[in-house]
Amino acid sequence: MSREYARSSAATVETQASAAEIAAGIPESGASSLLSVAIASSDSIACSSLRHMLLQTGLVREIRDWASAKAVELRHSQDVPDVVFLDLNGTAQSDFAFAQQLAKLRPSVHIVACSAKKESNPDFLLQAMRSGVRDFLQKPYDRIEVSSMIVRVNAEHSSEMPRPAVTGKLFAVLGTKGGVGTSTVSVNLAVQLARIPGKSTVLLDFSRPLGDVSSLLDLKPDFQLRDAMENFQRLDPTLLSGLLTPHKSGLKVLAGAAQLEDWQHGSQPAIERLVEIAQQSFAFVVMDFGSFYSSQWQNVLQAAEVLLVSEADLPGLAKLQRHLRALGNLQVSSSQVRLIINRWHRHDEVALEKVEQGMKVPVFARLPNNFKQVSEANVRGDSLKQDGDPLSAEFGKMAARLAGLDLTKQAKTSRLGQFFAF
Repeated sequence: MSREYARSSAATVETQASAAEIAAGIPESGASSLLSVAIASSDSIACSSLRHMLLQTGLVREIRDWASAKAVELRHSQDVPDVVFLDLNGTAQSDFAFAQQLAKLRPSVHIVACSAKKESNPDFLLQAMRSGVRDFLQKPYDRIEVSSMIVRVNAEHSSEMPRPAVTGKLFAVLGTKGGVGTSTVSVNLAVQLARIPGKSTVLLDFSRPLGDVSSLLDLKPDFQLRDAMENFQRLDPTLLSGLLTPHKSGLKVLAGAAQLEDWQHGSQPAIERLVEIAQQSFAFVVMDFGSFYSSQWQNVLQAAEVLLVSEADLPGLAKLQRHLRALGNLQVSSSQVRLIINRWHRHDEVALEKVEQGMKVPVFARLPNNFKQVSEANVRGDSLKQDGDPLSAEFGKMAARLAGLDLTKQAKTSRLGQFFAF
């Protein structure tokens, strides 16, 4: 693997930080937690300034100068340092190709793109992220910005840092068949959960073949599910946060597949890593599955409360038993399944009573049919309005129950409507 940085014939130089320079700021964790760094640039003045700032942090054990016209030969993961500052002084294509090769050799490498101008073009940023770039620095370098970045990266690399606990509640919304309103349920449930004070919610659009959530909420995402799955080996809460699109309700959304081939990157390790990071970062994680799932999702479904969405018609109810059996084969207990009846009418109760008795699964929520309100929300590109109608109220109650809130207490204080107000 190679990369040329300048026309000079100087050889690649490795600069060891002197004991005196490092000792002034070494943290108590000792030298084993110090970072190895490479500066890939032909700008000698900027390199010297950056090298001095890095040494002053006391968190760097070696700095490699990759300012050579000769090829930089990197064949193994150990050839790639912890952090690479990549000066964007060539063509974007060659710079990002080099970054991609670095990340391929060592997925955990923290690549920092450096440029004299502030890059804001979404296509450029997307290309940079997909190539492995995790941070940007603008030249001339700012000492405080460089120091803060190195402190953060050192903390991420430290072996003594405990792995964040997976604490977020996980909800998988599945449809018994296409067209039962799985995405509508996912969106409105997630928005309700996001309204709970002091709690955060993310909605992951896993619907196949293409995602629906962004359209339903009128969002224009810069990044999609593919970006998270392509970069799963270096995915962390910071990177995930940058891939999410905010909604005015406070909900964060990871947009679904935009092209059919996006799912080629959907490996089991990628999916599980994404869900794990989401649970570390949010109190509630809602996954819109559409009506598709397979054994690839077994570990994810086992860790979730499964909201099985159906209509009270013959095709929907006929598939309920088959879905329960399929979930059971994936080691998903019936106690994890919450049966959601969408577009409910009162005359459906006779059929639902037979279902509850025959399948031993109670109906968790009945979402009244309100075609007009749902259609208006779809046209607006938004969630349902909270105007006291039965459908909005039922979504609020369902969210409260799933969140573990005391509905009786909320009713006594007459605050449930305010709690979930839009």
